[in-house]
Amino acid sequence: MSKIIGIQGKFDGNLLNSMLKAINYEDRLIKSKFKKGIFLSSENNTIFNNKFCNISFQNDKNNSFNIGLGVINPNDKELQPIQYKNLTLVFDGVIYNIDEINSILSNSNNEDVVYSSEILAIKLIYKFYSEFSDLKKSIEKVKNLINGDYAFAVFDGTNLAISRDSLGVNPLYYNVNDFNSFASEKKSLWKIGINNNDISSLKPGHILYNWKDFPSKSNPWDIDYSDHNDFVLDTDEEDNYYKFKNYLSKLIMNSTYDRIKGLDKVGLVFSGGVDSTILATILKKYSESSKIDVTLYTVGVENSIDLKYSKKIAKKLDFTLKTQIIDEELVRKSLNPVLKAIEEEDLMKVGVGMTLYLGTKLAFNDDIPVVLAGQGADELFGGYYRYLATLNQKGEDQLQKELIHDMKYCYDVNLERDAKIASSNGVQLRVPYLDEKVVNFALNIPIKYKIKLNENNEDPLRKRILRDLALDIGVDEEIAMRPKKAAQYGSGIDKIIRKKILKDTDLNKIMENIIDSYSNNKN
Repeated sequence: MSKIIGIQGKFDGNLLNSMLKAINYEDRLIKSKFKKGIFLSSENNTIFNNKFCNISFQNDKNNSFNIGLGVINPNDKELQPIQYKNLTLVFDGVIYNIDEINSILSNSNNEDVVYSSEILAIKLIYKFYSEFSDLKKSIEKVKNLINGDYAFAVFDGTNLAISRDSLGVNPLYYNVNDFNSFASEKKSLWKIGINNNDISSLKPGHILYNWKDFPSKSNPWDIDYSDHNDFVLDTDEEDNYYKFKNYLSKLIMNSTYDRIKGLDKVGLVFSGGVDSTILATILKKYSESSKIDVTLYTVGVENSIDLKYSKKIAKKLDFTLKTQIIDEELVRKSLNPVLKAIEEEDLMKVGVGMTLYLGTKLAFNDDIPVVLAGQGADELFGGYYRYLATLNQKGEDQLQKELIHDMKYCYDVNLERDAKIASSNGVQLRVPYLDEKVVNFALNIPIKYKIKLNENNEDPLRKRILRDLALDIGVDEEIAMRPKKAAQYGSGIDKIIRKKILKDTDLNKIMENIIDSYSNNKN
């Protein structure tokens, strides 16, 4: 949960400091858990300090630089920026296939085993950099090997490469101008005078190489499921359905395990719906053998449907459940920090985001560094009602295109919002359904296994294969077949915002004031 920034071009070194200052956690207790680090370089001067706390340059000839990288590090993370050989790296995220990457490194360089995502990343980049003598080609190779949620920038002394994971779980924004800049949060770019309309989000899987955008050569939705060596179909339709379901179950379990491996406690943002209950049930199985402490977090108005189901499931699984009861006063109090975190005034994003904001705030108060959430399941398995309409009106091929489209742009609709909200509370969000292998396989499951039409061309529940999977692993039928209820509706937040808050509140004006508070105070 680091935050990374960078500038390239001729600039005053104080700009880098301004960008770091903009990433300013509201709670001073959160602030105390983070340290800053910098790398600044010009033809005649280089500053590198990965234990850096503050910086200020006087107006003299030594304060002009050609490139700067900065990072805010959690105290328990590897100090950054990281320098290895001729490479300098800033890295935000986590690598899940650590054992696989260690095996590649140890086989080639006799390297010691490494468990830090940041160190693994820079050593793997250097391995291929030393082979190819081409930073861009090295990054492309590394991205094909890494399974994780990340955004990073690496400088080899001449070239700068910036990239993010293939689904866009971790945010990365940039601007190309007189001096070029990037940041994990837009507010760092506002701080140095970049207009909000001139900020772009780097697309998932893309590489910004010397400020030219290069798309990914392979995406999770491009690979056929037959590439999975241990998955083989036959001619029996019923057998094939069970093979898809069982293999999907295996992938989701593995993905969940990868995201809790090495942790002694974890939280789960919990609605009591089928998606989060599957994750809770998997966590229960792992907790019995690994002794990991699991806490569920549910947000809702008094007697909301999410609270009702969450209490029932938590009792069955014998998990601690923490709840946040919401009312108009709390929603009003939370509005500004949510808007500041998500950096836009979209009403739908505010409603969903506030649920996550209040849930992750509870997790932070419990000193839980990582929370899981069920994002992505609806896009992968046809959960939204509009998918049923597409299927009936345009057929399976068009629905498949819609699912892939929604997964491509999930970063813009959901993921950037969620990652920024969780990190604003000092918590890292991890999403097991959005593991590359799960996404790849799920998008190749036949539509008829996701939406099963009855004689009236209806399927009021949808997500058939996921609901059947839930029953197989022990989820009660009442929960497995619970109708879809979006977070902002199940919690009751949307009703409060629309019927009470918006009567006297202008979200656009609040957002304008937030942007102005950064852009009008550049230093």
